[in-house]
Amino acid sequence: MSDDDDQSGEALQRAGDWLKQYYQYPALALVLAFMFWVRAKSWDAFTRSGEVYFSGNDAWYHFREVQYTVSNWPSTMPFDPWTNFPFGTSVGQFGTLFDQLIATAALVLGLGSPSENTVAMTLLFAPPVFGTLIAIPTYFIGKRLSGRLGGVISAVVLGLLPGLFLSRSLVGSADHNVAEPLFMSLAVLAMMVALSVAERERPVWEQVAEREFAALRKPLGWSVLAGVATAFYLFVWPPGVLLVGIFGAFFVVQLSSDYYNDTSPDHVAFVGAVSMTTTGLLSLLSFGQTGFSASQPSLLQPLFAFAVAFGAVFMAWLARKWDAENLDASLYPVSVGGVILVGSGLVAVALPSLFSMVQSNLLRFVGFSAGAAQRTISEAQPFLSQASRYGISDFAVVFLDYGLTFFIAVLAGAWLLWRPTFRDRNLNRVGFVVGSAVVVLGILAFPGAMQGLGDLVSVNSQLIGVAVVGLVIAVSAIMDDRPAEHLLIVVWGVFLTSAAFTQVRFNYYLAVPVAVLSGFAAVEILRLVGANASVTQKLEDVDASQVFAVALVLLLLVVPLAVPFTFQSTTYGNVSSSTAVSTGDTTPSSSMLAWDDLLDWMNNNTPAEGNFGDAENADQLDYYGTYAKTDDYEYPDGAYGVMSWWDYGHWITVEGERIPNANPFQEGAGTAANYLLSQTESEANGILDDLGSDGEETRYVAVDWQMASLSAKFSAPTVFATNTTAYDFYSPFYVLNSEGAVQQQTQIRSQAYYESLMVRLYRYHGSRVEATGTTVIDWDRNIPLSDGGYLRVYEPDGANDSVTRSFDTRAEAEAFVANDSTSQGQPTSQIGGLGGTPVEDVEALEHYRLVGTSEDSVSYQQILRGSQFTNVPSAVKLFEKVPGATVQGTGPANTTVTASVTLNATTYQGNQLIGNQTTYTQQVTTDENGEFTMTLPYSTTGYDEWGPENGHTNVSVRAAGPYTFSTPASVNDSAYTVTYNATADVSEGAVIGETDETVEVELTKEVLDVPGGAENDTSENDSTNTSSLVSPGTLDAFETGDASTTTPVASVDTTTGFVARPA
Repeated sequence: MSDDDDQSGEALQRAGDWLKQYYQYPALALVLAFMFWVRAKSWDAFTRSGEVYFSGNDAWYHFREVQYTVSNWPSTMPFDPWTNFPFGTSVGQFGTLFDQLIATAALVLGLGSPSENTVAMTLLFAPPVFGTLIAIPTYFIGKRLSGRLGGVISAVVLGLLPGLFLSRSLVGSADHNVAEPLFMSLAVLAMMVALSVAERERPVWEQVAEREFAALRKPLGWSVLAGVATAFYLFVWPPGVLLVGIFGAFFVVQLSSDYYNDTSPDHVAFVGAVSMTTTGLLSLLSFGQTGFSASQPSLLQPLFAFAVAFGAVFMAWLARKWDAENLDASLYPVSVGGVILVGSGLVAVALPSLFSMVQSNLLRFVGFSAGAAQRTISEAQPFLSQASRYGISDFAVVFLDYGLTFFIAVLAGAWLLWRPTFRDRNLNRVGFVVGSAVVVLGILAFPGAMQGLGDLVSVNSQLIGVAVVGLVIAVSAIMDDRPAEHLLIVVWGVFLTSAAFTQVRFNYYLAVPVAVLSGFAAVEILRLVGANASVTQKLEDVDASQVFAVALVLLLLVVPLAVPFTFQSTTYGNVSSSTAVSTGDTTPSSSMLAWDDLLDWMNNNTPAEGNFGDAENADQLDYYGTYAKTDDYEYPDGAYGVMSWWDYGHWITVEGERIPNANPFQEGAGTAANYLLSQTESEANGILDDLGSDGEETRYVAVDWQMASLSAKFSAPTVFATNTTAYDFYSPFYVLNSEGAVQQQTQIRSQAYYESLMVRLYRYHGSRVEATGTTVIDWDRNIPLSDGGYLRVYEPDGANDSVTRSFDTRAEAEAFVANDSTSQGQPTSQIGGLGGTPVEDVEALEHYRLVGTSEDSVSYQQILRGSQFTNVPSAVKLFEKVPGATVQGTGPANTTVTASVTLNATTYQGNQLIGNQTTYTQQVTTDENGEFTMTLPYSTTGYDEWGPENGHTNVSVRAAGPYTFSTPASVNDSAYTVTYNATADVSEGAVIGETDETVEVELTKEVLDVPGGAENDTSENDSTNTSSLVSPGTLDAFETGDASTTTPVASVDTTTGFVARPA
């Protein structure tokens, strides 16, 4: 019994001893397991009926790149003609090491010949794998700063962060973003080790000159490894040249500090020269163009790396010259700064384009600024812009992503930087530190001061602010001596903080330094009470202060991340934080599923690329073919483009296997914007005609509900369009409340909104719309906006006052608007402009027809804030650009002739297939001889004669009968009420230009009423009708927020997607 007890005690003792020595390994293993589980647990939501889906846009193009590399391993796609029609593209940020690694894994899992599903599943799980692996360099960086416990705490914090870092590493989010922080962290870790070894081994120039490689082996080896790791990061993401810039800034400050504090700069300069030379040489292996580009492999990456290496050598040489001349050490950093300024000036003069590119990218990455075009990309918006969007404070924005860890990390970074100053208790230096903190806070609190200074010297104010803050931090760092790797973490953290607040996407980088510095802060707190060793000491030796310290660390670091917190919002009521576990519950976007329906339809019902018009050249456009790089690809006859907003380009390429004009690389974005916002059909067609050469035509246009919605994506093209702003299409409408504050209620659309091509397509399907509304929107004053346009402000005069005025006739409404007052030279009333009611008539399109719709409809949750209507619109619609059929006819002279046809479509509501009808209407006026000509885009017969097999479309939106042609009812000289009408069929061949035929129409008189009211059995004809389509009411209800503020102007059929104006 006693022997057993002794043995058990010894076993427990051995286990305890092992745990004391190696506790970090099981702890790290648990963190890794938790992180992978959180990221991968929703994987089954991304597989439906054997098909794998991904999140976002870029993941789909990565799938294409990985699939190509699997077939051509290890090569990546050099050029892709299957996007950016009619030019093609070569994008350096795709087809990188990221895709090669996933392709390699797929080849291994597929035993050398993986199926498409195996490749897709490998890509699906790649983000959780990369995201989980980031915990490893995070642990080791944390360990180097604050020991094993600091490393473990850093990994734990990283695993609990619920923000962008986690969302970018969730299953399905297969973008290179998730691999970037992994490879950057590995590069920083390798550089830390190289610096530490160099400070210990103390390599100098004489050893290099004498080739004492045995003595240089360790610093040389680690420096080369740091250079290789940096190059690998650039291989994953070419714009990551920013890391080279971070290293460059670090070497400038560290070498200056070394010399100022009486340490030879040779040691650290050796690391800089060797590592950056290695990076530069490896970068030369992958550069793809001879010019300079930050977005893809070019001469910029190796040149920048070589410049940093040269700078390190130069600073070491300058220090020796300084010693030889016995100059004041304090002037050395000043001279280095002067050399940098002079060098920058020379580059600006000799290579202005290079200098401009570097400056613009510096601002784009770390300047707290982003251009308007970038702001249409959600991930490129400033981090704190979410405060105004969600109606919460800046603190809440940061807390939602980081809990309190960001604020703790900032304090920890400041302590890491200034700890030597406070430990030395030099009052002058302490005063400088305090002053530096005041300057930095002042710049953040009063940006207007920097704006004034920038205007004075004609330099970007944000660049000045960044420079001043950087200078303050640099001087603080130079004054005191500290381990080089500590300063590297501070410089790295400062740059990534600037990047994250400039563009929200860089928060997935910032997560690692936040986690590392949080671990450092936790250990520092525990050290104050001697609790940092508590994991290895007995419970009876732990005192109350140590328990309090541990509880404080848990309260500050863990609780805000593990427990949801709620913040009050001025826009949404309340906004709650998420935990890592809840964030892991993810699904594919509903938009992608809706587009997938339509793109599947397109793939099966439109001609293959190269086969349009029966060209039979599809074999010249191999989907996974290898193509040589070119600026303008020569497409074969029968190839065509599909126009849509650039967000959807990759989906069109991968799921539809068609060639988009614009894509998420923002290629073709300007052309797409100008086209989609075109005010006339001839303007839109002219844009397409100018885009490509003969035979390179855009044949289809895909639009979804978001493109027509002011609350979704309508405003995005206005940023890219030429000489256009969003205020050309709508004006914000505000109401003055009882407290004297204005609150936005809706947007008032101008006629330009209704005339824009994408609205005419999605809302009206190319049909004519009459402005028959008699409700006037009446406001009180206009407030000019700094960026153009006006706020329309309504000031209620009593509880019964209304913003709308209803009239019996259109003429009365027009008279009121004409005689109403103005403000700021602008009218203060308007007929129409809410929902689907245009301000003026919208004419029909002659060359565009609806050919297919998505099976899924837009959900109530997406577009509806109320339940005013029972049906919802089709989410995505596909239109074909056609020559149109020519109709020539005769009727009464100088009379309006209306042509209309009822169209049948099919769509789904839930899982139920239902019918759907809409009416296309076009009007023309006869000449003095009673003759007229029309071009009609919809056919009524001959559908089965044309389809993909002979180079055309298998149309799913088909006519329910022939066209009807009619004139308005009129009273003739005999007091008879008459109309003229006819019916005629239009063949599919005539519409698509395959048959040379003209439809002849002769309108005949029909008596509607005879004198004395005698009855007749003729069919009723409404001359003012023509059932033009109005926008889906649910879409309008969503955009206005309160559909009850206007008189309903449309009725909804018992179908989905199409809403008809009452006769």
